Amino acid sequence: MTHPLSPVNNTANVTLIETFQSADIIKLYKDQFGIDVHHFFKGETFSLFQCNQTGYRFYYPQGMDGDGAFYAGLQQKMGDGYYHDWKFENQLAYDNIKRNDKVLDIGCGTGKFLMRAKEKGAEVCGLELNEKAVGVCREKGLEVYNELISEHAVKKEGYYDMVCMFQVLEHIYDVKNFLDDSLKVLKKGGIIVIAVPNNEPYFKSYDKYATLNLPPHHMGLWNKKAFEKSASLFNLKMKDVQYDEKGAIKGEAYLRAKNMANVISPAGLQTSSELLKILLLGIITLPLSIIKKITKGINGSHIAVLFEKL
Repeated sequence: MTHPLSPVNNTANVTLIETFQSADIIKLYKDQFGIDVHHFFKGETFSLFQCNQTGYRFYYPQGMDGDGAFYAGLQQKMGDGYYHDWKFENQLAYDNIKRNDKVLDIGCGTGKFLMRAKEKGAEVCGLELNEKAVGVCREKGLEVYNELISEHAVKKEGYYDMVCMFQVLEHIYDVKNFLDDSLKVLKKGGIIVIAVPNNEPYFKSYDKYATLNLPPHHMGLWNKKAFEKSASLFNLKMKDVQYDEKGAIKGEAYLRAKNMANVISPAGLQTSSELLKILLLGIITLPLSIIKKITKGINGSHIAVLFEKL
C-alpha cells in the first residue's frame, strides 16, 4: 500500500494504524441511521494512519468525506439534536468575545452561537454548507454564506478578531489548507477556537466502530497532544484547553465493556445477548474507570482549544 501524506504537514512521515472493511461501515450507517453511504467508499477497505510528527490520526484514502446531501440526511434522521443549542465550547468562545469584535463561525449550523455573540455586541458572520440551515440563519437576520472557507478567505483576509469552528475540523481531510485559510481571515493576535471529539480517552481506544466517528462523517481523530504538536506548524500559541466532562466515567466504563464483549453494534441496535454481556462486564469496568478517574484522570468526550495567532 502506498502511504499517504499527512493532511497536517504534507509529509510522508506517517504510520499505518489499522485497516477497516468498507462493507462493515456501510452496514453500520444503514442499520443505525438508514443512510446509504456505499458511494463514499471506492474500495473494499480503507485505513487509519497516524502523522508521526503530531500524533494526529486520519482516515485514508481521501474523498470519503460526506457531502451536503449526506449531512442534510443525517440531520433529518437525528432531528434538531444534530445541532446542539449550547455547549461548553460555545461558552469558551463567548467568554472571550469583546464588544465590536468581528466573529466568524465556520460551520455555524442554525446560528445559535452567532445569535448570542451578536447580542453581546459582536459583528458576526457564518459559513454553512447545509442549505436548510443557511435558510434558518437568514430568517433570523444573520449574515451567513453557503461557501467554503477557501472562498471566504479571498474576500476577508485579516478581517476577523475571532474564528470559531465547533465540531467541524474532524470532518475535514485536507487539514493544512483548511486551517491555513481559516487563519488567513484572522487578524494577528486574534483568537481561533476549535472544538472536536476528544479521541484521547475512549473513542478509538475502546470503540473503533463508533459510527459517527468514522467516514463519511469523520475524517480525522484529534486530542490535546495532536493540537499541541500542530500549533507551531500554524504559528499558533495554545492559550486554553477545556473538556466536556459530562458522563466521562460512565462513557469509558460502557465502551470498555463493549470492547471486552467484542460488540460492534451501536447502542439501540444491540441484541439481548450483547446487552447482557455489556452489563455483566460493566460490573468490572465501572470500578476500573472510577479508579482511573481518581488516579490518572479521564478527560471528557469532547475537547475545545483556544489559540492565539502569533
